[in-house]
Amino acid sequence: MNDPDQKIRAAAFMALEDLTLKGSGCVTWKDISRGFPFEGDVVYFASKSRGIFKPKQMTAALSIKTTVPRGNRKPWYDDQFLSSPDGSYQNFGLLRYELSRAGPKDYTNRALLEAWRLRAPLIYFAGVSVAVYQPYFPVWIEEFSMSESCVLISTDIPSFNVGSVESLTKPNLSRQIDPSYTPIVVSRRNHQKWFSARVRAAYGWRCAFSGLPVKDLLVGAHIVSDRDGGPPSVNNGICMSTLHHAAFDAYLVGIDPDYRVRVSSRLRNKTDGELMVALKGLDGTRLRHLPRNPGDWPNRDFLEQRYDQFLEQQGS
Repeated sequence: MNDPDQKIRAAAFMALEDLTLKGSGCVTWKDISRGFPFEGDVVYFASKSRGIFKPKQMTAALSIKTTVPRGNRKPWYDDQFLSSPDGSYQNFGLLRYELSRAGPKDYTNRALLEAWRLRAPLIYFAGVSVAVYQPYFPVWIEEFSMSESCVLISTDIPSFNVGSVESLTKPNLSRQIDPSYTPIVVSRRNHQKWFSARVRAAYGWRCAFSGLPVKDLLVGAHIVSDRDGGPPSVNNGICMSTLHHAAFDAYLVGIDPDYRVRVSSRLRNKTDGELMVALKGLDGTRLRHLPRNPGDWPNRDFLEQRYDQFLEQQGS
């Protein structure tokens, strides 16, 4: 379905990209409130007083927002990431976002309903401290439920309806391709994109090994993998360039519990090219770039588990 707001959304994402890079992954409300230019006008990203926001220039919602309350106040709405029954996030990784309590008559709820109908991408401003937000974009509405007064937000383009919010309690959520082709069932790792976005934002969109700030060349890599029971938490992740990620996955590069980089002899014995010299030069150095918040630093137990695997691979 065609989105009449497509050009404005594209301009919003480009402007927000610049803001996040300047703000090391986070943006202040002061920056958000300035909006962005579009065809001689100013379009605003979000509303200070409302969680769901539709600019006057658009036909459907542009953003949703959660805030960190001041002092000891409790949040007005209970937005949360949905996990499987054991809390492992293995199946879902969907954000449950509460609608306005005013119900179907509320114009913001209707604006979000229209975004869902159009399958239009949104911005999610997640509050990390008072008046400071971590933006995730683009995100999509996977399911809209006025009766449950919530929507389910994902980082995947919605390709199916789960039927109801209650169906997400079932641990075997999957999807099937169009039946006109050979039907297959695909497992859903929706949490992966959320995880990667959180990790990259925590590192200020810079590679931990090199400091590279090119967002398109960065990934949020697991320290302990999914299959080994690693949780999708920021301190089980490291922001890496695609090159360093490939080397890390292949056990050509390891990181010990003291954040020191170790390079496999399989690389150290090679002498071909400047890139190889740069990789070999990492051996014995500490990670160059870590999150500003020490609570987001790599967990030493996770690093030790992964480093043991790295050492095992050196003898194989």
